[in-house]
Amino acid sequence: MKKFLLRLLGAFVLLNVAVIVGALVARKRLPIYGDADSDEFALVAAMDGVDFASKAEALREGSGTAVAGGMEIDLTEAHLAESAVLDLTAIMGGIDVVVPPEWRVEMSSNVFMGGTDNLTDPDATADDAPLLLIDARAYMGGVAVRAKKAKADQEILSAAE
Repeated sequence: MKKFLLRLLGAFVLLNVAVIVGALVARKRLPIYGDADSDEFALVAAMDGVDFASKAEALREGSGTAVAGGMEIDLTEAHLAESAVLDLTAIMGGIDVVVPPEWRVEMSSNVFMGGTDNLTDPDATADDAPLLLIDARAYMGGVAVRAKKAKADQEILSAAE
């Protein structure tokens, strides 16, 4: 019973945090910057959806916060700088990151009643492949990272169907 009450209290606190973050976003008090060509970006989706595709020449860092909303970050046309980092937070929402299949992705996560998935294949990349570090937080939400299949693989799968 004590664990249930603690979880209920935690859910209540997270809901209030989500409302406060949503209100700050609506008032434009959280930083939102960068465009497709920027080497740094910050995205926020509050009770809405955001699709972002980066074409950065040397992506250094990015952040994404989804509060009761969804976000897709497409990095398949971006090039990484050394020590590139993504900082992602999903609160009652979801974030999907798509990377090229030749990238290595290392993800650390902090989860409360949510989930994070690194769906990239660690054996498919060379040790000297570009490395993307992801710090993910999911509070009653989710963060997933996947590699985009090569065009030839997509055509084979389409022909098989």
